[in-house]
Amino acid sequence: MKISGLWPALLTPLTQDGAVDHLALTTLVEDLVLRGIDGLVPLGSTGEFTEFNVQERRAILETVVTAADHRVPILAGVSGLSTAETCDHGRIAAEAGVDAVLVLPPVYWKVSDDRIFDHFVSVADAADLPVVVYDFPGLTAQPLTTALLARLAAEEPRVIGAKLTVRDVMTVTAALDATRPHRSDFSIVTGFEDLIPAAMWAGADGAISGMANVIPDELVMLVASVKERRPDSTELHRSVMADFDMYGLSTPAIPGLKAAAAALGRIPRANWRLDAGPEESVLDAAAAWAALRQPSTERKDVA
Repeated sequence: MKISGLWPALLTPLTQDGAVDHLALTTLVEDLVLRGIDGLVPLGSTGEFTEFNVQERRAILETVVTAADHRVPILAGVSGLSTAETCDHGRIAAEAGVDAVLVLPPVYWKVSDDRIFDHFVSVADAADLPVVVYDFPGLTAQPLTTALLARLAAEEPRVIGAKLTVRDVMTVTAALDATRPHRSDFSIVTGFEDLIPAAMWAGADGAISGMANVIPDELVMLVASVKERRPDSTELHRSVMADFDMYGLSTPAIPGLKAAAAALGRIPRANWRLDAGPEESVLDAAAAWAALRQPSTERKDVA
């Protein structure tokens, strides 16, 4: 299995009373698959994985697997506070039928590289699935070192890649330099859309993108263009960056992303788990943002 191309980090739509909206989630998955994405990532940061109990997480994954219907692979977020909890989520993800799991390091205690290595190995043992490690130091304050990535690539074949949600391309190139000498097939993907061209030109394989829920066509085209080294990639990147301010609609970004998606009709409403659903100011800002753009509507089934 190879993580490459564009993989949306799925939003988790909610009903008005805050329950998971499985119909809306099914509709979102179907739409994204038809628009030509390469894989799906439920229960990542964009999917609010911290806010759902075990039963809800299982049901979310079952809905995504059923809706995707083997047309694209599923990389499921399974992170928890402890290794034991993460292993439990890994087993549940495997039972739901996903293809691989996305795993943060331990996110409370700051521990050694050896301890983090053992954490990833334990999850691989529990899930019996390929593992993609997830580096998001802006939230975990526990960056994955190049030495750790090199060891994972050299010693643990079940770890097939890394998602790097990092703010500079130098971290991406360092990860490539650390892993590719050991495994040419070790996937490196960026978690920030503004870094897609630079990261891929340096050798990364693609992106896991929250914005792909909102503007999937633009991001599918950008990743394909950069991968093929086409001259239109600069203009496509400029188009994506014109919408990058959707991340500034709220703090944290998830309510704003949901509000932007709702304003474009991609999900029914902008509710999120940490409160009743974005403040009126966020909804108003998202509506104003949406009014200034013309979203693409082209899909593979209607092209």
